[in-house]
Amino acid sequence: MKHILTKNLTQTEATNLLNQCHTHHYNQDEIILHATDNREGIFLVLSGMAEVYIPSEKSREEVLEIIKPNELIGLSNIHHFLATHFPQNQQTDPKTPLYPDQVSKHQPQLSLIQVRAIDDLEALYIPYTALKERWLEPDVRDYILDQISSRLHDVYHSLAEQINMNSSIDPTSDPTILRVQDIMLPKTTVIQAKPTDTIQSVAENLSQHTKKTAAVILNNNKIQGIVTMHDFVIRVITRGINTQNQVQTIMTEKPITVPRTAYYYEALTTMLLNGIKHLPIITENNQLAGLVTMTDLLQAKQPTGILQNTEKLKNITKEDLAQVKKELYATLNTMLQQQVPILHTLEVMNTLYDQLIHRCIELSIKDMPTEPPAKFCFYLMGSGARKEQFLLTDQDHFLVYEGNRDTNEQHNDHIDHIATRYFADLAEKIVANLELAGYKRCKGDMMASNSIWRGTLQQWESRIHEWTLKATNDRLLLAQNFFSYRHIFGDENLHQQFQQTITNSLDRAKIFLYRLSQLERENPIPTLEQPLRSIFRRNKKQLDLKKEVLFPYHHSLQILALMHGITYGTPIEKLDQLYEKKILSENFQKDLKASISTILNYYVRNRYKQHQNGEELTSTLTLTTLSTREKEELMLSIRLIKELQNHMLSYY
Repeated sequence: MKHILTKNLTQTEATNLLNQCHTHHYNQDEIILHATDNREGIFLVLSGMAEVYIPSEKSREEVLEIIKPNELIGLSNIHHFLATHFPQNQQTDPKTPLYPDQVSKHQPQLSLIQVRAIDDLEALYIPYTALKERWLEPDVRDYILDQISSRLHDVYHSLAEQINMNSSIDPTSDPTILRVQDIMLPKTTVIQAKPTDTIQSVAENLSQHTKKTAAVILNNNKIQGIVTMHDFVIRVITRGINTQNQVQTIMTEKPITVPRTAYYYEALTTMLLNGIKHLPIITENNQLAGLVTMTDLLQAKQPTGILQNTEKLKNITKEDLAQVKKELYATLNTMLQQQVPILHTLEVMNTLYDQLIHRCIELSIKDMPTEPPAKFCFYLMGSGARKEQFLLTDQDHFLVYEGNRDTNEQHNDHIDHIATRYFADLAEKIVANLELAGYKRCKGDMMASNSIWRGTLQQWESRIHEWTLKATNDRLLLAQNFFSYRHIFGDENLHQQFQQTITNSLDRAKIFLYRLSQLERENPIPTLEQPLRSIFRRNKKQLDLKKEVLFPYHHSLQILALMHGITYGTPIEKLDQLYEKKILSENFQKDLKASISTILNYYVRNRYKQHQNGEELTSTLTLTTLSTREKEELMLSIRLIKELQNHMLSYY
């Protein structure tokens, strides 16, 4: 091996020196240097990459830097070469560097950081004894000092970026700092009752404490239920229930709870997702610790305009559809401001959008002259189906309804004609109501109002069969959009039949899947190995996250799932199903989730910023605006998604 370490040495001298060194192989996630290790040498990375991080069992591990091929691991201990602060009896000449092997073994070189392999890694271990032999060689010394100064520059630059970022925001806006136990009403101030207490006694207790709006019902110190002032109005007064009845007859049983150590954003998303305003907080022993309300959360963070629950969406009138978009966007703005993790943000926003679409369908059915003549299901496609929608996009949906099975052919045709007309009219009304709510009509007409995207179960079976049998490029593009489908409204039994129809069709569709995979082979995710410098520093200054990363990711995951009989689910759900089927390892599944979360975070925030500034919405990320650490984070995330694409392509 030729290396600067052996420069100006004879072959024999180089061989003797390198015999002191050893090449090591490390598997992905294997620890190279533990925090407790006694550091007696450095590593030269030959292939693969490693990360330096702060290990933690209680909080998120912080990655400090990424070490790439031809870079050194263990540079933080090179200071031992320049040590002058040891006792004279250990250091005879203060002008001569003291090497780690000369230091007493009773002085452990403890560290707060560890180093692990990001992927399979080869590294050359160079002991300090070997380095000491070559320290007087100017080229060797200059090489080591150049590595140290370069890394020191990166560390200071990254530190400055972090300080600037932290000083520009309110420290309390960080959801990793604020936990529900910091803002909840403690147990001592929460109104508590027994299941057998009368409705009247609990109501009187609440009325005496005007600031309290809910009572937690306990049975043997375990939370049995919760009752609110709203419950007394809706469940007692309007129904004329006897107030001497036991409170357990009107309480909400087994209420949703979160632990007192839950983060602010976890409590906020839990309440938004479930449409509740009161959240009991529990201890490690599942006993009552306190109570937090939506008002408490909003006052703690001072957000504006947040949609506090889904009740408004469930009951919104046609006249008010146009107004709800403003509140939904305010909710998104609040969650982005509060640094809520992007997957939680998307989960909340898509739950709210689902409620809005559900209500639009209900209003459309209400406008029809009769009830539906047959069972039907309404499905989303695109970002809404993937639960990745944050701003209202173009409409992307289809409709399936039950065909008539009457043995009387003439009667059968008549019924089918009625159903055809009915669902054509219903689809038009749904499209119109969604447009009122802020969803633009699809430019490609991929909507249920188009007869191509509407039909009986039998018609859809024939349609899917045609896609798989005659896999032209046009049909493949339709199929790519279709197979992200998600059921949002309609009969559950019909939905199960529809899923079975798709599964049956794909049993004989190997050529179809092969053709889909070849489309992806033509659109590889950017390779971020060797051309890293050109991609992030010189040549490539922009990256189209949607076109170059997200679409290939979705398609690769979709094909891999279909190959293994997984026809339904969001991308995150498909990752879980692939792991359950042992197609993906546990580590790879977790890493992929973290990677796509990183990509989506950049995509959502960048696009939302464009929306706020009134700019044209694009998925282009300007790389020059990213910090060094952000670039490395983005690079590793794209690299993992590239591995998923390669894994899928390896089957063909």
